[in-house]
Amino acid sequence: MRYDWYLKVVKLGGSVITFKDTPMTIRYDVVKQLVSELADVVNELPSLKLVIIHGGGGFGHYVVRKCLSSIGRIDSKCFSETSYAMTLLNTLLIKELLGVNLPVVSIPPHTVFKAEADGRVNYDRNLIIDYLMRGFIPVLYGDVVLGVNSFIVLSGDTIAWLLAKDLNAHEIIFVTDVDGLFDKDPKKYSDARLLKYVRADELRNLEFSQGEYDVTGSMMFKLMEGLKHGVKGIDVKIVNGLVKGNLYKSLHGNSSIGTVIKY
Repeated sequence: MRYDWYLKVVKLGGSVITFKDTPMTIRYDVVKQLVSELADVVNELPSLKLVIIHGGGGFGHYVVRKCLSSIGRIDSKCFSETSYAMTLLNTLLIKELLGVNLPVVSIPPHTVFKAEADGRVNYDRNLIIDYLMRGFIPVLYGDVVLGVNSFIVLSGDTIAWLLAKDLNAHEIIFVTDVDGLFDKDPKKYSDARLLKYVRADELRNLEFSQGEYDVTGSMMFKLMEGLKHGVKGIDVKIVNGLVKGNLYKSLHGNSSIGTVIKY
């Protein structure tokens, strides 16, 4: 089904809004700046519809990592603790978004998403559509969800891909802590080269790594997910959220910021 709207999905990376290697600590200065930029864009582009998704960073990723290292799986206790950590982070972010008068509504993924036996993830998309139609900005996040006989970590990136495809988004903006996509890991190699424009089918030729607390997959895995889910006709931007104005400019259509990937 096609929807007659101008929709963008913004994914705020956990490494941007939290101190990813410091448990349960939010980066308030960065969050306040990003929230301010979101508010400015919404006020200037009244026809724009937004979905905001955020990662777990030093909240959810830290708890899951601790569980996996101690018992090797996610049990009910770990599920509850992870859900609590992510709800806490989401509440802190929602408070900041409300502070700039954005009409946000939190949608906890563990209440609307479920993993099936074949690996597919089902969710109540009509609920999200209804909120969008009524003028709200849905805010979701990486979370733990029910599987058939287990508990599953559902990353914010996966949610971004699913919603972008199902809701006919024009664009996904991944807000990260690096300047865009590089030909190799810029945190490990000083000669890493920033790529400005990339076709999705070129991603397999690039090298990526994952950080110590990233339990939802490497950058390569996250970007390849778009191909896995059959995403087509969407521009994906990777921008550095630590640089003031980058998110604002990207939402206004500036393609010179970061990297643009054509799906």
